[in-house]
Amino acid sequence: MKKVILILSIFFLITGCSKINIFGFGEETNKFEKLKINEYLWLASKDLFKNYADINENLSEGNIITGWITSKKNPNTRFRISIYIMGSKLIEENIKIFTEKEVNKSGVWQRQQASRAFNANLKIKIMEKALRLEESYQ
Repeated sequence: MKKVILILSIFFLITGCSKINIFGFGEETNKFEKLKINEYLWLASKDLFKNYADINENLSEGNIITGWITSKKNPNTRFRISIYIMGSKLIEENIKIFTEKEVNKSGVWQRQQASRAFNANLKIKIMEKALRLEESYQ
């Protein structure tokens, strides 16, 4: 009987832990740590597009993709933006942004090159927001 209790106790201690520490109870990792995605970069990227309805998020792959975004100022130009969070550190290199741009000419949407400055500005906004989030959580 003592052996059964001992074996069950060891089993529950081992299987109940996501990380082993010196006390044997472990400490649970959050979903961002498990996926190796920086939480602040993810939240800042989501916040950038909070006013748009057609957003696809995939945390397990670390990407956020918008549908076509058309501004009221220029309805003949539209953008689709893809943001990838590439790692767990809060550094600029862990943000990859790809932008598709189309211009409507005579009723036909034609692809054009989005400027590098556009993507660079988005990256700066995400980094600034992520740094503010990190400061507020500490």
